[in-house]
Amino acid sequence: MVEKCKQSPTLWKREKVETLGLGFGGTCKLPKLKILLMGNTESTSGDTSRDFPHEASGYAGNPVDPNYQHQHPIYAGNPVDTKYQQQPPASATSSLNSNNQRKHRPTYIADNFNSVEEVVTALREEGLESSNLILGIDFTQSNEWTGKYSFNRRSLHAMGTTPNPYQQAISIIGRTLSPFDEDNLIPCIGFGDASTHDQHVFSFYPDHRPCHGFEEALARYKEIVPHLKLSGPTSFAPIIDSAVDIVERSNGQYHVLVIIADGQVTRSSNTPHGRFSRQEQATINSIVAASEYPLSIILVGVGDGPWDEMQQFDDNIPQRAFDNFQFVNFTKIMSEHTNMAKREASFALAALMEIPFQYRAALSLPFNENSGGPRSRVLPPPRDVIDHDNSLKSSPHVTSFEPVDHGPPADQVCPICLTNPKDMAFGCGHLTCKDCGITISTCPLCREPIKTRIRLYG
Repeated sequence: MVEKCKQSPTLWKREKVETLGLGFGGTCKLPKLKILLMGNTESTSGDTSRDFPHEASGYAGNPVDPNYQHQHPIYAGNPVDTKYQQQPPASATSSLNSNNQRKHRPTYIADNFNSVEEVVTALREEGLESSNLILGIDFTQSNEWTGKYSFNRRSLHAMGTTPNPYQQAISIIGRTLSPFDEDNLIPCIGFGDASTHDQHVFSFYPDHRPCHGFEEALARYKEIVPHLKLSGPTSFAPIIDSAVDIVERSNGQYHVLVIIADGQVTRSSNTPHGRFSRQEQATINSIVAASEYPLSIILVGVGDGPWDEMQQFDDNIPQRAFDNFQFVNFTKIMSEHTNMAKREASFALAALMEIPFQYRAALSLPFNENSGGPRSRVLPPPRDVIDHDNSLKSSPHVTSFEPVDHGPPADQVCPICLTNPKDMAFGCGHLTCKDCGITISTCPLCREPIKTRIRLYG
């Protein structure tokens, strides 16, 4: 039935609407809902008056300085031209304050959940039935300093005994959406490094193969991080354009693009007041263009920020076919004075609560087919990553790229705490560590009720 609908976009559209009880006739099943997880951005604003709102306690056990006043390093490089058809330079003030385009933001799902499992149940009740994940990570240079206050002065990509903010965000999103993923295949993408700058993206694997589940995605992320050169500047345009390409290749199936980012779009110090930088204008153009497609865009902010411009993007981007963009401050949510399960549930809900509304809005869009070729180019991993992979193939006894890390292999780490080894199995066959396993009532991967717990030794 799905193939029948793909051959006739009009029939596909009419039959999708019928399944939601919105009129028209037809019996076609909804196409698979796909979720894209991508990441980018380098904060380089020269405006030092923008302070990051935060709570006094940090996530992952890291205290946040209560006297924090953010200072912004300036990106020294020249902006890289983006391959977009720019709109005429817009006034930042007028564009971001258009009253007739202001965002209406009702609450679609109640926000009183205590666990990720409860959020999953709520999403099912709101109509989310299946999804495919695409994961992407920000490798811009600002990751080196935007953990100064929220991650104990460490790089946001630093590996250690506690998971870094990217690992945390990936784990929570993965555990929330994995119950909806039928094939458990996750294409993984990175960008913002020295090979892509603000023009392209790269695949985690040279052959562009996906990872099998978010656990392998976390393991591959940990493997490639030491071999990447962080760079910039930051534009969200290539990421969004890549997502639109994916939507088109799927014959217009609805997607969600989740951008995990450490800052906002590059704005150099010489950008006139009231005007957008080249990267800001390109990002706005791409968000507006993407609203013509069944694509939702969620920006998840990790690190210190600042986030003021992303909040403005979220609330005031004009000229869209539907409200397709929202911002979620991961650091602020994970710094609140509640237990970890409550914070994880709050983050998962904040990231996904508007999806049911956006899904319904996207159904009214006509299917646009592009004959002009891809908007964004997906590159293989940087040469250093490929060389590392080749060295492992020729040296089978090499088991770790990080000699000082004597922890368990990445694929044997508990998917909840991301620290302890897996030493407890459930009746469904999935594993966690014993410390996490005794605190949950449903499997974090398949959501089956836990009736049997088996402690593993050796």
